[in-house]
Amino acid sequence: MTTSLTHRIPRRVVASALFAVASSALLWSSAANAADAPTVIRIGSPDLGTAGKPSVSAGPLTVLQSNKWLEQEFAKDGIKIEWNFFRGAGPVIAEGLAAKQLDVVFLGDLASVIGRARGLPTKYIFASGRGSNSYLATAPGVDIKTVADLKGKKISVLKGTAYQRPFDNLLASAGLTEKDVKLINLDWPSSKTAVVAKEIDATFGGSDLFLLKDKGVNIPISTKGRGAEFKIDAGVLATEDFIAKYPEVTARLVKQLVRAAHFASQESNREAFIKLSVEHSGNPELGIRSELEGENLKERFSPLIDDDLVADYQRVVDEGLKLGLIRQAYNVKDWFAPQFVLQAVKDLKLENFWTELDAQGKAIKVKAK
Repeated sequence: MTTSLTHRIPRRVVASALFAVASSALLWSSAANAADAPTVIRIGSPDLGTAGKPSVSAGPLTVLQSNKWLEQEFAKDGIKIEWNFFRGAGPVIAEGLAAKQLDVVFLGDLASVIGRARGLPTKYIFASGRGSNSYLATAPGVDIKTVADLKGKKISVLKGTAYQRPFDNLLASAGLTEKDVKLINLDWPSSKTAVVAKEIDATFGGSDLFLLKDKGVNIPISTKGRGAEFKIDAGVLATEDFIAKYPEVTARLVKQLVRAAHFASQESNREAFIKLSVEHSGNPELGIRSELEGENLKERFSPLIDDDLVADYQRVVDEGLKLGLIRQAYNVKDWFAPQFVLQAVKDLKLENFWTELDAQGKAIKVKAK
């Protein structure tokens, strides 16, 4: 008769061995899971806040950041969310991407296009805002009423950011170029200080400039209603390396972004969204209200990477080449990674909430099944 091996080995030894095998399997599984997730997600954004409140300004990312939805989503995995805000905006963020110090970034259209044209390995994963406007704020006592009045004036624009393209197009509408003005490259906080102190004649930027109206600063010119070439889109990019290593994490991150876009897109949330944006960014309520007045929030904050969005960015590339802001074109369509938004929209059951647009900005009719 053959004797069982377990009968010849003490049970406690067998139990210990089985426990060791199980523990090893658990440790291997944990190590495998750890390899599929980062310890930290490093997010970079221009600092669009004021009054000492670092912010991504009014949009889905404000909803995301203020509610700490990313922190809640990844807490169970021990993944830390690291927010980094840069006064130097796009150019400084590009340096962070090049040095592999950032994983996910929020950028306006021109800044992201410049980075990609220069070879930064990014993918566009989420549309965070479409068609925002720009404003010209003039120093107290400076008489500027029309674009033509800008000739010879000392004006600040933060170069390499989304505002440079509409500013150049604004000049062109009056037959001017950057050479016809005394262009000063200043970050946004420094520009505000300089225009209030009358060190410059005017500064060009976002709706946060309304903060200066009580200091004698006027806002005589905006790009609102001037056409597509004056509009600014913004989006979220992730490095190709981050997406390749952590596709599931990327998908979960985009799902929270889409959730935030859904909140910001609802007309019933307009007042709550404005209040949240003011409190979180320190930016003036008048500016945010002026920016969103008459805007269809569902169109403004649609996260869909559709043909309309691709056409917008192709326009930025084309105009960037024409204006000398970039030197090399690239395949715009291949830059986008729409699969994450598509999956998030499906998971959140929002397939019929936003309208997909064609390259001419017209709604694409969904075929009945």
